[in-house]
Amino acid sequence: MEKNSKRHGPIKPAAASPELILASASPRRAELMRQAGYRFHVAKSTLHEPARRPKSVPIRVWPVCLALRKAQSVAKLWPSNSIIIGADTIVVHDGRIINKAATRHHAETILRSLSGTTHEVITGLVVLRGNECQMESMVSICRMKRLSEHQLQMYLTSNLWRGKAGAYGIQDSPEDPFVELISGEHSNVMGLPLAALQTMLQTTIG
Repeated sequence: MEKNSKRHGPIKPAAASPELILASASPRRAELMRQAGYRFHVAKSTLHEPARRPKSVPIRVWPVCLALRKAQSVAKLWPSNSIIIGADTIVVHDGRIINKAATRHHAETILRSLSGTTHEVITGLVVLRGNECQMESMVSICRMKRLSEHQLQMYLTSNLWRGKAGAYGIQDSPEDPFVELISGEHSNVMGLPLAALQTMLQTTIG
């Protein structure tokens, strides 16, 4: 499996720099930012996420729309010069979005459909500061090996599928990985493309 071995260093702003806010409740995104050395606050958006994508919105743009909603809702609660980071990740298989699993049965259905196939992981990333807004849509291509019945049931029992796009985490089985990154950034599959984030923050801070 290709791994994201490059460490994306944090921006080291001056003492008077604005606060950095992660508009996400995802523990994986927070952990990625901590590992990269960022100092930040976590502020979960209270907006209800739309259940369906409007047909007029392209699939690749949809996670950017969701990330922007999160960032804008959180921005209202912080000083105007704060830097708000919003992100949303979707899995796309055969041209349709695979939502997060609501139940174990739903997760099993999703994983059976992805087993032995290639799919896209798309993360919408937004960096918001006052009236300035940067947006990116990052795509990684993954392939899931054909899961044995034992492997499938063990993963379902672990409950690691909960709250994850596509009902899996690429980092969940390091000893026996069942998802291979074919193209793109590893951290993007985990929900936060660090290389893109670093570039956007450098532009925002100046």
